[in-house]
Amino acid sequence: MKPLLAPDLLGGADVLAERLDDALREEQWLDAFLLAAGLNQVIEDRLHPDPLLLRRTAGYLSGSSSPAARVAAGTADLLGAVLNVATGPTRRKLLRIRPELDGLVARLATQVVAPRPIDGPTMPVLPTLDAEPPRVPSCFRSFDQHPDDVTWLVDAFRRRYPETGVPLCVVGVRTSGSYLAPLHAAALRAAGTSHVETLTYRPGRPFLRSERSVLTATARAGGFVLVVDDPPGSGTSLATTASAIGRTGVPDGRIVLLLSLFGAADDVPATLRRWPVVIQEWAEWSVHRRLAAHSVRPVLAGMAGAGVALGEVRPLGWRAPANGRGHVRRRFEVRFSDRRTGKTDWRQILVEGAGLGYFGRQSIAVADALPAHVPRVYGFADGLLYRDWLPSRPSPEPLLVRTVADYVVARQRSLPASSASVRRLGGRDPVWEVAATLLAAQYGRLSPPVRPVLFEPIMRRLLANDAPTVVDGKTGHRHWLPDPSDAGRLRKVDFYQRAFSHLELTCYDPVFDLAGAAADPPGAGFESRLRAAYADAGGCPVDGERWLLYRLTHLWRLGRAGDLDGERVHRRSAAAVHDYLAELFLRDLPPATGPLCALDLDGVLECDSLGYPVTSPTGMRALRALIAHGYRPVPVTGRSLPEVRDRCAAFGLAGGVAEYGGVILVDNEVADLRPPAARVLLDRVRRELSVRPEVRIDPRYRYSVRARTAKGPVPAEWIPAVPGTVVVQGQGQTDITAAGIDKGAGLRVLTARLSAPGCALAVGDSPADLPMLAAASLARAPRNARFGDEANLTFGPPVTLGHSRPPGTRLTSRGYQAGLVQACRALLGHHPGRCPVCRPPGLPSRTRTLLAILDLRANGLASVPCRTAALGVSLLRRY
Repeated sequence: MKPLLAPDLLGGADVLAERLDDALREEQWLDAFLLAAGLNQVIEDRLHPDPLLLRRTAGYLSGSSSPAARVAAGTADLLGAVLNVATGPTRRKLLRIRPELDGLVARLATQVVAPRPIDGPTMPVLPTLDAEPPRVPSCFRSFDQHPDDVTWLVDAFRRRYPETGVPLCVVGVRTSGSYLAPLHAAALRAAGTSHVETLTYRPGRPFLRSERSVLTATARAGGFVLVVDDPPGSGTSLATTASAIGRTGVPDGRIVLLLSLFGAADDVPATLRRWPVVIQEWAEWSVHRRLAAHSVRPVLAGMAGAGVALGEVRPLGWRAPANGRGHVRRRFEVRFSDRRTGKTDWRQILVEGAGLGYFGRQSIAVADALPAHVPRVYGFADGLLYRDWLPSRPSPEPLLVRTVADYVVARQRSLPASSASVRRLGGRDPVWEVAATLLAAQYGRLSPPVRPVLFEPIMRRLLANDAPTVVDGKTGHRHWLPDPSDAGRLRKVDFYQRAFSHLELTCYDPVFDLAGAAADPPGAGFESRLRAAYADAGGCPVDGERWLLYRLTHLWRLGRAGDLDGERVHRRSAAAVHDYLAELFLRDLPPATGPLCALDLDGVLECDSLGYPVTSPTGMRALRALIAHGYRPVPVTGRSLPEVRDRCAAFGLAGGVAEYGGVILVDNEVADLRPPAARVLLDRVRRELSVRPEVRIDPRYRYSVRARTAKGPVPAEWIPAVPGTVVVQGQGQTDITAAGIDKGAGLRVLTARLSAPGCALAVGDSPADLPMLAAASLARAPRNARFGDEANLTFGPPVTLGHSRPPGTRLTSRGYQAGLVQACRALLGHHPGRCPVCRPPGLPSRTRTLLAILDLRANGLASVPCRTAALGVSLLRRY
């Protein structure tokens, strides 16, 4: 019998039906069960739709504190319910076929839990389903749950509730529940329970009337409703499901949660302690038994072949699931002997969880397609993959660049995917949904309704590709290790774990893997060298839009998985945006040598509408105009030296002033402008603040002190009263500098170091910018500026405002980067980009669309309505 090997786990319902037919014919009962349960899950979701994602939107808005948002949530939920009751021919066919498919799933589940000789079940006749592909269950793909664990939980439940005469209903939380519920029901029947019903439930989508009747009847008969799912994280989905069951009339005491945990019984989330819980602790999972040396030895001996004798098998160590959730691994030292020559060879073998049945054998399908790129694989058995272990050592960057590029091209050629797998993945965090979510954050609380209507269609267009491929999804430099048996070659470990995992981020574009390697690069310049190597290896074309969006989504994933902290995610996300914009606006310009133009960052060149400080296309047009006309823009900011260095590198700037004038950067060389006494004072402030556990000191700030609490700025009474220091209270933090250090003094030193003829323009928006504005020939402040004497800020000719701003400073009529453009216009005599010298190059339609998204808040909230309308019009265009 030939087991199913499928590199793509997201085939549509027709593909699942075809595979199920084959598995039934070959009597591959486990695969047949998994495929039938997957088909059942597709039908259940089709019978419980979420039209226009209204229920999803309602769930998001219902958690808001805004009364208007809660009203909108109720309206969306009601509208979703109205649209959900609409019936059609396909729905009626599904309701007719559902009992037959349920019966097949139940029969196959019994065969998995208690195998016995049976007559081959027949494949039901299914209607044509234009439905989304099945969701891959975390329990049997991303985690090491097993039918043996289901039996363990049922036995534990029966010991606690021994009565067998009461009816039971097992409710599985979709998606994993579509697979777990039938197995639990089969185990209960095998244990002597005569009446067991099964249902599934996706949180946020209501039970059908027939399903509510089953739950109500179970409650009236004094039975139990058992809720099953994969190991809980926050427990929200389980709690939502149990609450929905309770609303049908089932008492809390008769709703029992059957849970496997990655920890101990004390780790049950607080949200679930309202209901009785039967727990399987991590130490009780069956995977530990299958990873024992006495279990591994006979399996590995069978994989090694008749010509090899297996000797001693020594366990070397465990590796627990990453972040407490995932597959377990165990390393062994094994003696292999050639039966013909007698030669003995000690090898280190890694046995790791890969998934159950065909979900786990996907690892073999990938390894078979890429033998030159992955470690030697011995085989797969009972949810575990056996392969050579490779020691963790750094990889030379030139070799890494070439290897990654070759690997991505090899996957593209060897693991093509059907485009049908890509089309209908909405609602499960495919890459275009994540990209839409990240960019729609500019709308704040309005992002949930705007995202599916406007941003997701645009992202799907921008991320379309002509070479759908089963991607790796985990291509960072840490996953490439030297092979000791083959000098000069790197092997890709973790080559199957990320694709189709519980972390979703589904994608079929090989460029996604390439961008994954660049998201967390081992060094500067890695990205450009990687893209060049990929082109040399014959990879598909990489446009800037896909590259940027994939970098952003990978960084989001790295942050969510805990591989990068939030600060580094934000810094690298900003770098990705700046790389994209600089390539479009600045790369064709020669270096400028003229006067300086001092630009503050926060509120002038940048804002944090995406969740981190970043400039916009409007800001880039201003930079381009200044450089094209011979001026040298320089950042003069309170932000840290590393951030100034990032901007100088991204935009090709000669230098900058950081940390309120405490330090300057000139041609990548650092000059500390603080006198020795000021350094001593700031070190004292840093020490005194750091003893407070509520205060976090930002380690990036070495020439000033930036501190914050969980609520934002540090309370004034906590700040040490050190004479000779100056406190700058920001919106989210407190900065402390030395008296006598300011942006104006730093700008003057920078001007001298760069041998500049002077500072032609300064643009700032806060009191800390006043010395900088006073040092420039032309001073401007954007409309959003706040200098302390706001009542005197007026439009028109320059006026003197005392301490509020220096004489000659004029307020622009627009804010943020739009205000910066107006300031540049005052210097240049024309609008930036409107003359042959500074006009940007022509750009394709897809590029203009993404630039419009990144430019939504170039004038703050004032620019959002018109630019949103323009984005709506862009949907009518073809890219």
